[in-house]
Amino acid sequence: MKFAIQDKLTGLSDYKEVFLMAKEIGYDGVELNLFQQPLNDHLTGELQAAIDSTGIPLTAICGGYRHWIGHFDESKRLEAVSDIQKSLKYAAQLGAQGIIAPAAYGMFSKSLPHQVLPREEHGDRIVLIDSLKRITEQAEKLQVTLFIEPLNRYEDHMLHTVSQAASLIKEVESQHLKVLGDFFHMNIEEADISRTIENDYSSLGYFHLADSNRQLPGKAHTDFRTPFQTLKRLNYEGYLSMECRIGEERRELLQETLQFLRGCLQH
Repeated sequence: MKFAIQDKLTGLSDYKEVFLMAKEIGYDGVELNLFQQPLNDHLTGELQAAIDSTGIPLTAICGGYRHWIGHFDESKRLEAVSDIQKSLKYAAQLGAQGIIAPAAYGMFSKSLPHQVLPREEHGDRIVLIDSLKRITEQAEKLQVTLFIEPLNRYEDHMLHTVSQAASLIKEVESQHLKVLGDFFHMNIEEADISRTIENDYSSLGYFHLADSNRQLPGKAHTDFRTPFQTLKRLNYEGYLSMECRIGEERRELLQETLQFLRGCLQH
């Protein structure tokens, strides 16, 4: 298993400095957080220079597109699909594993007092399948992956659990579509994180780490040791990347957290 951090956790804006901090602390990779904007030539050049100068890989891009692949507005949905298709080319060029995307974020929640849901559940599945098929056709050509991320019930209404996302993979039938398991969302939606990992391991390809309060791992009550031992037993060799909140003493906190995470891998 390898540990990565999202660039935003470093508090730095220069990508060379971001990647250098990750290397100095001891992380195995950097994940780019690019919310509501696609990748472009300029950003890709900066990232490539950071990769080349440090030897630290870019693991994946969280975002890299506008709107959502499950958007209620058809034109915005297709724009999200098109953006991801373009960003996948850059991801492949940079050696990243792929793009991370939920069905949507903050668009609608059945668990909060909203108006009537604009689309039936069956319609949600139809548009998601269509979006995923369009994207994975491109991903297969480029040999990169789309990681679909289930979110908790308060942030989205379409995909909450790993098994729900895994069912889409079975329908799309692409080796370049995997589920991202986020420990924060899994802590809310899954009865047992370790059991979920075991049951849907073949569909999982990447993980986000955060504690139950969205802070750094080890700052609340989520059990990381048991799921990590499950992943170790299953010979997971991919990335676990931190996507969480952080305090002011960033370098010290990131060092402390890495020690905590590596300790969870020990018997």
